[in-house]
Parts: sequence; C-alpha cells; structure tokens
Amino acid sequence: MMNRILPAGLACTLLLTFGCAKKNEFQAPPAPEVTVQHPEQKDVTIYAGFPGRLVASDDVEIRARVKGFLKTIDFEDGQRVQKGDLLFTIEPEEYQAAVKSAEARLAQAQATRKLADATLKKNQKAWETKAVSELDVLSAEAEMESSEASVMETQAALDNARLDLSYTEIRAPMAGRLSRRTLSIGNLVGDGTSTLLTTLVVEAPIDVFFNLDERALLPFLQGGIRNTKPGKAIPPVKLELADGSMHDEEGEVNYIDPEIDPDTGTLRARAVFANEGVKLLPGLYGKILIPENVKDAIMVPDLAIQRDMSGAYVLVVTAENKVESRYIKRGVLVGSNRIVEEGLAADERVIVEGTQRARPGIEVRVAAPKQEKENH
Repeated sequence: MMNRILPAGLACTLLLTFGCAKKNEFQAPPAPEVTVQHPEQKDVTIYAGFPGRLVASDDVEIRARVKGFLKTIDFEDGQRVQKGDLLFTIEPEEYQAAVKSAEARLAQAQATRKLADATLKKNQKAWETKAVSELDVLSAEAEMESSEASVMETQAALDNARLDLSYTEIRAPMAGRLSRRTLSIGNLVGDGTSTLLTTLVVEAPIDVFFNLDERALLPFLQGGIRNTKPGKAIPPVKLELADGSMHDEEGEVNYIDPEIDPDTGTLRARAVFANEGVKLLPGLYGKILIPENVKDAIMVPDLAIQRDMSGAYVLVVTAENKVESRYIKRGVLVGSNRIVEEGLAADERVIVEGTQRARPGIEVRVAAPKQEKENH
C-alpha cells in the first residue's frame, strides 16, 4: 500500500514544482553599437600627378677650336666650375708668333698708308699750280685708297690671329659641373675637327619634362592657358621624388608644346626648379604635382569606405537609427580622408567604427561621441 502512495505523492510534488515555473521567453540581442560622424566639408587643395624626368637646363660640349698639343688640364673630373674658369690650355707659341707677324704686317701697311697720304697731299697742292698733271693726282688717290684697304686687311688678320691665340685658353662658358676629360696632356687636338674635350652640365636651375593627358589638360585650356604666358595659367607645382619624398622647392611650368602628340594623346610640358644646393640631378625620375583648389569638398575617413561588386559605398545611419548604404564616387586622398565626389550629403551620419557589425536594414545604437564618454 505504501509503495503505491509514494509515487503518487512524488508526482504531485513534481507537478507543483514545474507547473508553477515561468514560461521560457526569447530575449533579442541588443542592437549593435556604431560610431558615426558627419562628413567634413571644407575647401582643400588636391594635386594631380604626372610622371617626369629631370633634365639639365643646359649642357655644353667643350671642344678645341684650334689645332695644337694639349698643354694643361686645369680641373678635376666631375668638378663644379664657375663661368670663365680655365679648363684647358693648348700650346700657344705658334699662335703668339702669328700675332706678332700680323702686328708687323699691320705696322708696315700703316707706314705705307702714311706715305701714300703725304704723297696725295703733295700732289693735290702741286695740282693747284699745275706743277703736276691730273693723272698724278688720280694715281696718288688710288695709292691712298689701296694703302687704306691694306691697313684694313692686315688689321683683320691681326684680329683673327689674336682670336686664334685666345682659343688656346679654353674656359667655362657658364657655371656647371664637368664630366670626365676625354684626352690627356700631350695629345694633338683640333686636327681638322673640333675635338671634344669634356662636357659641361648646368645643374641649377634644372628642368623636369612631363606629359599632360587630355583629361588633365582640358581645365587649363578652358582657363585660357594658350592666351597667357607660360607659368601664368598653371600655378606653382611641386615635385615628388622616386622614394615618395617631396622636394622642398616649388617649380614653374615655363614651356608647353604647341600641339598634342597624336601617338600618345598627351601634351609635353616643362617645369623648372631653382635647385639651390644641387639636391636634384639630371636623369632622376620624379612626379610633377599640379595643385587644384576644390571648394566645399565632402570628405570621409578612407577606412569608412567599403567596396562590393557594385562599387564603393559607405554605411549611414538614418534618423530612425536604421543602417543604409550610399554608393559613392571616390575622389583623391587628402591625408587620411577621401574626397567624395558624388553620392553623399554633408548632413548624413557616416559609420566610421563598427562597420563590421552593421549591415543595411538593421537598427543600431549610435555611440556617444568620445568627448561625452570622457566627461562621464
């Protein structure tokens, strides 16, 4: 009997225990928290980059202009020189002798002219009294003219001899850096040709040649680049070097080709930099950066921009705290921010943190700004 009562009592106890428990209800997880900010809107300067190569603004082949044996070399290979510095000397003795010979011939011609002048004056005076014939006067005049021509001829020969003598000293025509010499002392130079001795390269200022594509060129054409002097329509430019560093001088675009290259569709241009301190060398590669001022540019952190098969987009939070996507047209990077050219309004709230927890259509909680958190 007791065995049958105990299970019944246990059943009642269990029924009372579990029958009075609360019904199990599903608790929805809290909405994900995100951090938002409005796009930054302000005037910014952006730069369009064009690859280019640095070229010496000038270079000169130093050549022997007279024949002779090389007597001295007055520089070291690679040396920087100033205008007028002595570079080479060709043995001058032959040309010094030629100058003396020309001076002697000039003196002789001047003496002959002096005699012819005295003879002419004498015959002209005698002709007044008919002491000489008219033919004698005419002959004296012809002799005078011939002697004057002889003086002019010998003077020109002397000038030429002095010029040849001056060519025996070869000097730097401008400041720059010399390449290595091509000949050593004792070699015969100028034997039928103007022998190349070395090359002088002007390092400062220095030129950068680059090409403008049609898309970049059109705004400048519309701005009247062809109606102004070079350098006036295009603002000062910057130079980015191959390692990404920026040259510390601004340059000026001082030349643009008159027509577009039909093969490349580009317009060749040249920018010049002062190159003080000779920090730039011919042959280096660089990138010319042309500035453009953008008014009221809309910018968002570049990390907030995502991509899918349809393109670039950002996630925004509506007034109802719902997530929506905005497909945008990306512009250039300005620091850590990216300019948004199309697709986003300045008053929208862009998700900048928590994008991995947000997706279009869900509700989110907007985190308090960092300053408010710090105050609490």
